[in-house]
Amino acid sequence: MATKKNTEAEAATAAETAAAQTAEEQPTPEKTPEELHQEALAAKAEAEAREKAWLEEKVPIRLFKDNDRYKDDVYVCVNGERLLIKRGENVEIPRKFALVLEQSAQQDTATANLIEQKSTTFAAEAAAHNV
Repeated sequence: MATKKNTEAEAATAAETAAAQTAEEQPTPEKTPEELHQEALAAKAEAEAREKAWLEEKVPIRLFKDNDRYKDDVYVCVNGERLLIKRGENVEIPRKFALVLEQSAQQDTATANLIEQKSTTFAAEAAAHNV
């Protein structure tokens, strides 16, 4: 009797497997160019929405403050949206503004490095010409 149950179970499993394979082998109906276009537009809109949400996420930031050059608040503008960031305090700002501040700091560093390089080159050439 156990053999009969095993055989029936094996037959049922084989039938389910065959049915699943048949379902997988059947071609899916092809989409029209319009449907493909609509799917592409929807995917693009979803990606843009995710990016916008990421840029709007609040991130913590603290700007250096002293009593000399870095004492005033910092004005940042991104695509017409403006923000005044208080120095010396921990504040949360949208990521898009933090990215602008980070890019500005990177550019300041690159500029300082270039000035140093050119000054060194100038000093070496001036010394070579006894100037």
